[in-house]
Amino acid sequence: MSGDHRFHMDLGSRFENIELVQVVLKNTLDELGVEEDARDSIDLAVREAVANAIKHGNAQDPSKQVHVDLLLEGDELVIRIEDEGPGFDPSAIRDPLDPENILRPNGRGILFMRKFMDDVEYSLRPGGGTVVTLRKRLAGRNLESKREERALMRVTTRTRGDVTIIDLNGKITIGAGDIALRNAVHQAIESGVKKVLINLHEVTTIDSSGVGELVSAYTTATNRGTRLKLVNLPDKVADILTVTQLITVFDVYDSEDDAIAAFQ
Repeated sequence: MSGDHRFHMDLGSRFENIELVQVVLKNTLDELGVEEDARDSIDLAVREAVANAIKHGNAQDPSKQVHVDLLLEGDELVIRIEDEGPGFDPSAIRDPLDPENILRPNGRGILFMRKFMDDVEYSLRPGGGTVVTLRKRLAGRNLESKREERALMRVTTRTRGDVTIIDLNGKITIGAGDIALRNAVHQAIESGVKKVLINLHEVTTIDSSGVGELVSAYTTATNRGTRLKLVNLPDKVADILTVTQLITVFDVYDSEDDAIAAFQ
C-alpha cells in the first residue's frame, strides 16, 4: 500500500464498532487540518461503507472482520474498507432515486458514498470478500493553525515505580489536546509500559473529541494488555463522564496514591 499510511483497524462485525472508526477517523482528519464540510462528508461516507461491510458483506458474522485503512496520496485521501464475506455486486442494488424505491427504508448507503466522495470503487478481496475504496481530494487544509492550537494542551510524563503517569494541563479539545493525549498514550504503550495513569487535575475543558480520545486510549491500552486508570477528575470532567455513562467504564480515583496502590 503506497502513500502516507495514517491508520489501520481490524474490527469485529458489530455495529457498535462503527463508533470506534468514527473516533479514529475524526482525530485523523482534524490532525490533517481538513475543513469541516469535507470532514462531515468523509465521516458519513465511511460510516455507510463500514455499516455495509458489517451488514451485507459479513452478514454480522462475529467470526468475520472488517478491515479499515486510511492513507494520504498527495492531496487525495484514500480509505479502504474490506469485508470477509462472499462478495458484493453493487449493480444489484436498486436505484434509491427511482420513484418505486423512494419510500424504501434502506438502500441509500451507496448513494451517499458516491454523493459525498470523489470516487468509489469496488473490487474483490484476495481470499474472499469485497474492497470498497473511497477517495476524496482535500482542499483548504491548514496544518499551521492546527500546530498552533496544540499549544493549548501541555503534556508531561513521569514515573512512580512501574507506573507511567501522564499529566495533562489545558484543554482536551478537537484538534488540540485530543491529539496530544493520543500521542502520549500511544508512546507509553509502544514503549512496553503496562500501567498508565492519566492525571486530569489541570484539565480546564473537555469536549466530545476529548472524551472520544479517552475512550480510544482505554480501548487501545486494554487491547495491548496495558492497565489504564484516571485520577483527579475536575468536576466538569466528572460530570461529562457521568452523563455519557463512561464513569463506570474507567477506573477513576481521587488521589494519586490510591490509584498507584490499586495497580498493585
